[in-house]
Amino acid sequence: MKKHFKKILAVVLCFAMLLPLAPAAFAAEYENDYIIAESDGTKNVNKITKGFYNAVDKLIKVLVKAINLLVPAPKSWESSDSYSSDGFMAGSSEFLNEPAEGAQWSLGYGEASLLEGQNIMDGKHYVAGSLSVKDKLVTSVADDLKVRTIALDDSSSRGITVFAVIDGYGMSLTDVRGIRLSLADYCKEMNITSLNISVLHQHSAVDTFGMNGPLLKELGNGFRNISGKAPVNGQNKEYMENLYKVTGDTVKAAVESMKTGKLYYAELDMTEYVKDKRPPYVLDTNFDRFRFVPDDGSRGTVFSTSPIHCVGFGAGGTDVTGDYPYYMEQAVNEMGYNFLLLLDAEQGTTQVHPKECEGLERPENIKVYGEVLANVLMQNADENEVAPLLNIRNKEVKFSIDNPILTFAGKMGLVTNKVLNDNGKLSVLSEIGYMEIGNDLAVALVPGELAAEIAYGGFLTAETSWTNTDWTKPTLQEITGDRHMLVFGLMNDQIGYIIPGNDFMSVIYPANKSLELVSLGDQAAAQLTDYYAELVAECK
Repeated sequence: MKKHFKKILAVVLCFAMLLPLAPAAFAAEYENDYIIAESDGTKNVNKITKGFYNAVDKLIKVLVKAINLLVPAPKSWESSDSYSSDGFMAGSSEFLNEPAEGAQWSLGYGEASLLEGQNIMDGKHYVAGSLSVKDKLVTSVADDLKVRTIALDDSSSRGITVFAVIDGYGMSLTDVRGIRLSLADYCKEMNITSLNISVLHQHSAVDTFGMNGPLLKELGNGFRNISGKAPVNGQNKEYMENLYKVTGDTVKAAVESMKTGKLYYAELDMTEYVKDKRPPYVLDTNFDRFRFVPDDGSRGTVFSTSPIHCVGFGAGGTDVTGDYPYYMEQAVNEMGYNFLLLLDAEQGTTQVHPKECEGLERPENIKVYGEVLANVLMQNADENEVAPLLNIRNKEVKFSIDNPILTFAGKMGLVTNKVLNDNGKLSVLSEIGYMEIGNDLAVALVPGELAAEIAYGGFLTAETSWTNTDWTKPTLQEITGDRHMLVFGLMNDQIGYIIPGNDFMSVIYPANKSLELVSLGDQAAAQLTDYYAELVAECK
């Protein structure tokens, strides 16, 4: 017992230090009503104020780094030389410049409830969205949580591409690959060469990421790391087993319901329904809509990006809901289409409710909001037919962990990412992706919550950024080239917020909206950009 005293003391001290930050970092960050900052970056913050926050920031990081030296790492953290790539799917064997001769689109759809047959009010299921000293156990269910899946094929015989989107706060690469491995035989049999899994990041869903579990019980994870036992966190084992199965069922339903047809693309402006809450206030204010019309006249499918955070119920509650996508789906279904939503670059976005929501309580205001968004999404628009051509490639990458607070969270089992430990140098194993769809469109598959300026431009300058430096990396759109680029965010992993390094603020500065606390660090954006450039070059 004596030899472990320092380790135990380290855990206690670190929790005592971090708990005062938790409410501001994880609960106040995503309340239903926001205060939108009006300042232009941080140009109005004087050098003395910045110096103070930076000094305190460095002190906190030094203390946490020291404590991390005493806290044992989980035995599951492997070295770069020993980890397995089982469950990785590279995608297309080759990239085509033109559709195959006689090519046609085929698309299939599947969806199912994650809650059917599950007793999530049994006192063993946690609600995601915020850390809390008090256990955030589910107390009510407003609607439903689902998995929605599409299967796409361009009839080039190179394989089927699948996108499954889960109603959940986050899904780490660990579980993404677990789902893929559970479907390995089926993927081989049906020639599925790319299976991509994302979440809609509801802050009021059952915790699928592990971060929002019983903090006081997680204090014992230091002991569990020593003994090699699995950590306690927010994931419920039975719920995750059911999620694997339900996701697999929707993949099979999508693949086995594939029909030939035509695919159309349109952009629908929804500027008035979304707001960016952090400078430089850059976001894609369009629904990027794809509409599939089967040749046999049967029910079509609409899938689209959305830049809007699913935070209609706030982050600190214990109500479970699918948020606005659930009600969008109901409305779109009534219009005769299947529905699937994918998140865009939505790092600092929030919902802006229209006048129709005034005076309404939850969930009625979220229902009306979803219906309004559905009407925007499904309005008549100028559409372009998308040529039957789909190229996709995924790449394994490593992101350095430069945030000691997140390192501590990982050691305490609060996150379930695949961490690599190379003689104390920690990194997260993850995936990025690049997809070409048709002759004119491309998609960046990003494993986290991306600041939109990294994708589209509009960075803060040396005059306005926190570090008083310019961002020198190209945007993802510039790397992509002539094709119009979309972003599918939180795809195949959840590595946290991805913030331009020139505006990576002190973790305690109030205007940062707490984003830096749950980011890998100030190098993540640069690493992502470099990896994306390498991947695009490999695909050309």
